[in-house]
Amino acid sequence: PREGPQQGFVREWIKLIKYREPDAKILVVATHGGPGERQPDIDRQELWDLFGRDTIVDFFSVDSKAVEGGCVGVEALKAAIADIAESLPDMERNVPTSWHNARTELKMLDDAYISTEVALGVCEKHQMSAKDANLFLAIEHRIGHLIHYANDSVLRDIVVLKPDWLATAISLVLDDKITREAHGLVSFQRLSSLWNDENRVEELRYREDLHPVFLRLMERYDLSYKVANIGDPDSSQCAHLIAQLVPDVRPSEVGGWGPVSDGEEELVQICHIVESKSGQSANAEGLFYQLIVRLHKFSLGRLDYTQSSHWQRGLVLDNDYNGKALLEHVGNDVRITVRAAYPEAFLSILTHEVKWLVESFWRGMRCDVMVPCQDPCGRGAPGLGLFEVGKLIDSKKKRRPEYPCSICNEWQHIDGLLRNAPAARPSVAAELQAGYGHFMKELNGVRKMLVEHHGVAMQQFLGLNVVTLRLLSKVDDAFSGIMSVLTDEAKDGPRLFSMEPADSGFFDKPKWISQKFTVTLWCEHSRLPLWALDGDEKKGVYEMNIPRYWFVQIAPFLKVLGATLSLALPVASTAAEVLLSDEVFERIGSNLEAGQRSIEILAKSGDQIREWSSSDVSLEKAPHGLQRAEGPALRQLHSWLKERDPSFGGMVRVQNKRQEFVWVHPRFREEY
Repeated sequence: PREGPQQGFVREWIKLIKYREPDAKILVVATHGGPGERQPDIDRQELWDLFGRDTIVDFFSVDSKAVEGGCVGVEALKAAIADIAESLPDMERNVPTSWHNARTELKMLDDAYISTEVALGVCEKHQMSAKDANLFLAIEHRIGHLIHYANDSVLRDIVVLKPDWLATAISLVLDDKITREAHGLVSFQRLSSLWNDENRVEELRYREDLHPVFLRLMERYDLSYKVANIGDPDSSQCAHLIAQLVPDVRPSEVGGWGPVSDGEEELVQICHIVESKSGQSANAEGLFYQLIVRLHKFSLGRLDYTQSSHWQRGLVLDNDYNGKALLEHVGNDVRITVRAAYPEAFLSILTHEVKWLVESFWRGMRCDVMVPCQDPCGRGAPGLGLFEVGKLIDSKKKRRPEYPCSICNEWQHIDGLLRNAPAARPSVAAELQAGYGHFMKELNGVRKMLVEHHGVAMQQFLGLNVVTLRLLSKVDDAFSGIMSVLTDEAKDGPRLFSMEPADSGFFDKPKWISQKFTVTLWCEHSRLPLWALDGDEKKGVYEMNIPRYWFVQIAPFLKVLGATLSLALPVASTAAEVLLSDEVFERIGSNLEAGQRSIEILAKSGDQIREWSSSDVSLEKAPHGLQRAEGPALRQLHSWLKERDPSFGGMVRVQNKRQEFVWVHPRFREEY
């Protein structure tokens, strides 16, 4: 029996539960050996004061030692659990009888896992259609009754019925002494030997055909990723990093993070992690393990693992022309420092990633985006005080030029503080449109240089000057803003497309009512048209009659989208995965230019074309107004496209790490 409240870490366990599920109902149960043992010592009032009676419903004591008539207190505990369960919101929800019967049959199975074919067979047995069966599995996965990833090529053929069976397999890796001594680096061969150890009892051995499944699930759960340049990537010797086992001590010299280079600007933001209700600082335990995995595409070691720079409370990242970043745990907060010619783009990506991860994984926590104080500081220590970006923006809207520091009470200029806040800066899309001609000429020159250095990964941008690097980052920033606006609409269809008149005489018809346009779908991963990736001029290309009223509605968004795609094209067309010929590159550019001219004709003929901006797409501002304007028009386009081609040119809908839908060419499916 445990003695005293600290022995069982009661408060700590309740906090962990509240962080993951803030609406949880908790019964605190003390167990002891019987009358001869010390009675449970729990300060009930203290726990009620800390967490509230809505959370801690009651306290129970049960006797672990069975006596005649059963264990003392167990029946009362079971009755209390039943009463609370009955009051939960989902308990009264009705489900189809076929779903209930299928769920019951799956729960009764002794198997830890079954094939998807068997699971669908159970559904069919209970009169479910194929569509309903797939929906049933998706919902069962969502609420935690089973594990099934239908859109993953490795995992789609298996349904895990007993998650603890999977947890045991993963624990064998985390507890392996050799893997721990290697700071998390482990070969697939070693993993296989752990999962199928002949010296272990049969119940704790796993068949070889399950090993790739386990590895993929570990990647899905942000536990591991395949590293580069260690072992043959296609053999059992390929290496993987278990992020939870990386070194725990910050290196004396952080690799890849030297002094600020000439022409670079440094921006800093702090993700202040607090309990949602109390506002008190909170520890998102395991956050950096997940960040190491989720952000490994930016790792210094993405081509050669030996160049990686990470530890349990920090990591260094490199995003080519978007700069380098240092993320560190400072107390319970995450401090993000980015150095680049235009650091706003990368800083926005990283801040959004941390904020999303904290608030989605730990639902009882909130991540407030903060900026550090500057000189003059009342304590002579700039950076000690923190200012919430949202409050600074609100104060600026109310024409208050200064804001007091909560640490030293020194009043700081809001404009100076907001230099560290990309969300508060003017729309970069508007800036790019204003200088479109000049920028396009400069980027076409960049393309020529990139073609010459094609295939030289992580070095092809080294010869660019600061002005050009800043321009490339601004284009990326504008593209991210556009994609963020229509996140919801991506569920039903692609967001990237271009349009140009199909009739060469279009520009002689300024008062047209309905005209034929060519609509071209683009891959959202590569930022290139489908037909250019496939070499099939008809792939993802459709001719359709477009009414003028719809074109007027979509024109502001289409104007910004077309300009951004044009500016992104020189770099996208020279990416490592694909190198477009000059002929194809020029054809795409010509099509985009025709689309832009059609919008200009519309404006000159008297139609009111409002200005469109993605500047509201930030952590502090909700883009609902923009979504209301462009969302319906895009959904209408999806409807027209589905009538002609429900497959959208063969594109694949995948989900990124933030569970957002992305439409990509099939060759990029495995990137997600």
